Amino acid sequence: MDLCDRFSVDGQKTLLVTGIEDIYTDEEVEQVFSVNGNISRVVRISDEENGVRGRVLIEYSTDSAITKIDPIVLGKIPSPNDPNVAWHVRTVRGIYEEEVGRRLAKRYLDELEAVAGNSRAGFLKALQDELQGSRGTEYTSPTTSNAPSVTATPMSVPHVSSAPSPSFQASSVPIDEGIVNPPHLQKVIVEHVIRSESAPLHSSSHPRLRTFSGRIPRPNGEVDYETWRTQVDLLISDPYLTNNQKVRKILESLLTPATDVVKPLGIDSLPSAYIAQLESAFGVVEDGEDLFAAFLNCSQNNGEKPSVYLTRLHTLLTKAISRGGASLNDASKLLLRQFCRGCWDQSLITSLQLELKKDHPPFFLTCSSC
Repeated sequence: MDLCDRFSVDGQKTLLVTGIEDIYTDEEVEQVFSVNGNISRVVRISDEENGVRGRVLIEYSTDSAITKIDPIVLGKIPSPNDPNVAWHVRTVRGIYEEEVGRRLAKRYLDELEAVAGNSRAGFLKALQDELQGSRGTEYTSPTTSNAPSVTATPMSVPHVSSAPSPSFQASSVPIDEGIVNPPHLQKVIVEHVIRSESAPLHSSSHPRLRTFSGRIPRPNGEVDYETWRTQVDLLISDPYLTNNQKVRKILESLLTPATDVVKPLGIDSLPSAYIAQLESAFGVVEDGEDLFAAFLNCSQNNGEKPSVYLTRLHTLLTKAISRGGASLNDASKLLLRQFCRGCWDQSLITSLQLELKKDHPPFFLTCSSC
């Protein structure tokens, strides 16, 4: 936008406020709008003849302040010292989206006119067909948590002469202003095109993987291999990411010596190749049968709470299932039976009647993370 270029502000994190009187200092204006976030700059725009007066640009430190701003703040708010005076608040990116919407709507009409041909009658007939197709459906604008709504400005429609032409009879296709220029159709066109052209890529919304290096002892801020592998499994199952994007995220999460293990593979390898290489270096070395045997031999330690013991059993069983040592369908039964066998608190088992539930374990014991 012109304002962004003239005053070197970021439109993604800037508000445009008009109607601010000269009696207010920059500090007072900043105090009013600092509730949304930390403000980095307050820029006053000189008044122009026959133009809007009292214009101020308020730039925040981050665009998150604009994203989470209360919609009530946008629009008209009363001046702090004079409630009869209104300040008009808008986001700069909202103004830009309206400008884009008007251009797109005009382009849509130009394309429709080109399809209809040079005849005005043909254009009106094609336009009426589009409008009549949408009149029977009431449009409700969908809401999203992270995208601002776009309000379309009514488009101007050329004056339609009532005189009939040789190729078109006005009485056969009645046109009135309410049908030619319905606000809901403008909203459909603008919001649909803007969302389809400016929607962020899905890959940017996927959380960043925690860092893993494979060093012992594990440095602060890093996770162990099992935790890192769980995050990678979620990444691999994401259908919206390409293999190159998955490989890039895996490499971004690795540090030496883990990066040295996968370095020979190159960036053209599949994500599964990276997982297999890291699994051979940092995964558990026991096979499924050994892990399942360790699960069956696990008992509650002295002073260990039953809940902690159950969590430890669940971890052992998860590893055994991942290595093929046990069936996922039997996870709940195996977990409950071993808990009853290895828990020292018999009063807890009796009060909860766990012995009677071995064949039909509670749902919360299902090994959902396996």
